[in-house]
Amino acid sequence: MSVNLKIFLIILLLIQVCLLIKTIKIKKLTMRYASFWLILIFIMMIAVIFPEIIISLSKILGFEKASNMIFLLSFFFLFYVSFVITTSISINNEKVKLLIKEVSMLKKKL
Repeated sequence: MSVNLKIFLIILLLIQVCLLIKTIKIKKLTMRYASFWLILIFIMMIAVIFPEIIISLSKILGFEKASNMIFLLSFFFLFYVSFVITTSISINNEKVKLLIKEVSMLKKKL
């Protein structure tokens, strides 16, 4: 990987961190969800700075190319994020149902 590409990718990752911090400050994202992205950015930063780690790890795990391992890990990460979001939506739907019931009971009392 060329030095110019490494610098470009590091700059992009730093921009992503800034956007993430800005989103947290304006309360559009909680730290619970931001932590996933911060961990991912940290891992990507290590992979950009030390690509040998990814190449060695992919060979140890039996992948023919490092890109295959990265795509598989990306798929599982996105699957996990999707699961967490789906779980959160489900919990919030149950809370909304409970709130609707409570509001309707309060209206009935009034």
